[in-house]
Amino acid sequence: MGIEFSEALLLVSGGTLLFSFFALVHFASTYNQHNRSLAILSTILIGSAALYSATISTGHGPLTSLEDALAAAIIGILELLTIFLGVVTMVLFRISLLTKRSVGASS
Repeated sequence: MGIEFSEALLLVSGGTLLFSFFALVHFASTYNQHNRSLAILSTILIGSAALYSATISTGHGPLTSLEDALAAAIIGILELLTIFLGVVTMVLFRISLLTKRSVGASS
């Protein structure tokens, strides 16, 4: 029932690639002439390192390992999302059922 090291490395590198992609889209959409930070370069370097580790862990080419890593990361996020939404639903039910305030017309 355990997870192998290569699968864990693939999940971490996929999540890092996903974050790197979203960060690059954010930096590209908010770029101006006064913003000359090293954030874009560091995001590219982190994404390249994650792609390299995904390539090493899968043993396939860069594009196939990129696809595998991103697919694993998105599936992992969706699996965690169901747990998170279940907990939020339980908390909201608890709050709504334990509240003793009367519901009146608001003006």
